Amino acid sequence: MFFSRRPNAVSRSCIRQLMVVEDDALLAFDHEHALTAAGYAVVATVNSGEAAREALGKLAIDAVILDLNIDGAVNGAEVARMAHERGILVLLVSGNAPGDAAPFASGHLAKPLANGALVAAVRAIEAVYCRKEQPRRVAGMTMFDSAPAPLA
Repeated sequence: MFFSRRPNAVSRSCIRQLMVVEDDALLAFDHEHALTAAGYAVVATVNSGEAAREALGKLAIDAVILDLNIDGAVNGAEVARMAHERGILVLLVSGNAPGDAAPFASGHLAKPLANGALVAAVRAIEAVYCRKEQPRRVAGMTMFDSAPAPLA
């Protein structure tokens, strides 16, 4: 009898469905591919604040991977605040995090990204906010002490 396990399967977690908000099409594809390969469901990949706002209103999303410098009249910080108010975890993936990011984001991962850094950052957020564990250190990542309202 064989007991198999998908090598990149996500363990029980509060982060199952993600949205990627990135206006660089190549980076968006890379993010989506890395997250999907790691076992996450990417339920939306959008390139503007307006599209992100619409998706937040229609889809079940556990976490948002968000570039702050996105196209559109609705900026990245506004998207992060909207997500946070809905109880959604936010990982900022941007060159620089704004000084006031801590109240509405769970963490910041600096661009450019090292291989595997995005998945490692999502797993670090899972460790802290889903399992109440100490996360592994991720190069280029800053964790914030901001959890949205109750997580399932």
